Amino acid sequence: MVNKCAAFGCKSGYKSHETDSSVTFHRFPNDPELREKWRRANPRKDFVPTEHSRLCSLHFHPSDFVDVRTDKNVARLKKKPEKPLRRQLKEGAVPSVFPNAPSYLSKSPAAGRTTTKAASSSRRADEVRKLAELETSFSSSDDISILSLADVQAKLQAETAVPTGFTYTLVDDSLFVYLLEINTDIPKLAACIAVKSDKTVACSMQDKVIPASQYSDLVDGRMQQLSQLVNLMARLKSWATDSSSSTSLSFYVQTAITVLETALDSLPDRECEEFRKLSFLIEQLRLLLHSKYGRNYSPQLTVFSFLMHAASSAAYNTLLAENVLSLPSKTTLAKITRRLDDDKGLDSSAYLKLRVSKLNEFELNVVLIIDEIYVAKRAKYSAGEVKGLTGDGALASTLLCFMVKSVVAKYKDLVAMYPVSKLTASTQFDCYSEVMAMLRKVCLNVVAISVDNAATNRKFLVDCLCKGDLTTHITELKVSLIRSTQRAPSPRTVGREKMLRYK
Repeated sequence: MVNKCAAFGCKSGYKSHETDSSVTFHRFPNDPELREKWRRANPRKDFVPTEHSRLCSLHFHPSDFVDVRTDKNVARLKKKPEKPLRRQLKEGAVPSVFPNAPSYLSKSPAAGRTTTKAASSSRRADEVRKLAELETSFSSSDDISILSLADVQAKLQAETAVPTGFTYTLVDDSLFVYLLEINTDIPKLAACIAVKSDKTVACSMQDKVIPASQYSDLVDGRMQQLSQLVNLMARLKSWATDSSSSTSLSFYVQTAITVLETALDSLPDRECEEFRKLSFLIEQLRLLLHSKYGRNYSPQLTVFSFLMHAASSAAYNTLLAENVLSLPSKTTLAKITRRLDDDKGLDSSAYLKLRVSKLNEFELNVVLIIDEIYVAKRAKYSAGEVKGLTGDGALASTLLCFMVKSVVAKYKDLVAMYPVSKLTASTQFDCYSEVMAMLRKVCLNVVAISVDNAATNRKFLVDCLCKGDLTTHITELKVSLIRSTQRAPSPRTVGREKMLRYK
């Protein structure tokens, strides 16, 4: 069927007029509203379009068309990707060009409007880009790593977000930012920040140095940005003005810990009474900062509490009730009591097997730590037995403790405690042999032994373990050859094949 244009005065499709092959014909749309717009746009009086009515492409502006490709053949698309196979009218296009009618009946195309995508992904991308630009701009203006201290002071004075009340002074190679409090016309230094030439900082409050751990979240090492200094000033001001806050309590406790640790490092003898007392005080202060159910007690404090509870449970209950010391609960001590065998001093194998079953192959490699704890020579009759005696009936003066610590994990446990009257290298070796037999039984692989430099430990290590010749050695790992038809061994089996040899 030959298409003929229904527009006013148009001869496209008629025999008397030669029609260009590029001219396309378009049927009236099915949408009633758009169909009515087409009818009114055509300047023909009383024209009613039918299903065969067509308008040619000459009555539309080029901007009303879109080039589409309906060919789905991939090979043809690769050969001629630039040539569309068909032109289609845009959705909602209305004819507006009628050259054979008066000029006022034709409309020029509206100027194109620049639009942006309203998709949520585009909006997010724009927001991320703007935030990145703002962050880059802020970081460049906030950077003080290459500025001199005089420039830092000038920039700090020009900053509007600085906490009020601070004074800035440049002395020698340090910038001091300090806060004064006035009491009856007498100034007193409440807080101070000293910024050195290498941008490291030191803080003090009430003439006491603040531990770096209290502000390491703001400045860890050298200061790089001005905002770090501003935030540090705000923190010190809050500490100085609000003495009732929990942060202030933490500050004072941490300060006390720092002072005591300095005193602890100055002691030349780690076995003296002062060292033990200071270590006890430091641990008590650290436990003060944790809740009851979030505390980790050291082995020394645990053993001390166990011995104190064994000596007098009533006295230990009184200490717990007074709540002046942070001590393990009776439940915790009861667990330790259940783990220990009074006859041999060894841990229950069932307990160790349960712990080891939750470890992987690498966590089975442990360090065996051997240490002695001096106890008071005291015997006590309890539950039909005399406590505090060694196997030969002598009063125990030392507890020989064996502990294990995983090399690559956090696993650690107390393995054995032997009451000993007089510790010798031979006695230590006998206890060590029993402990090693039990550790091999539960598949723990001892790769190193840690002892202090006591004379007994040296003799045990050189004479008993190394046969008089202390030399360096490497742990030997035996690996069995497995045929392809056999099942691969489990990590527990491989752990049994690891051995520690002494030369």
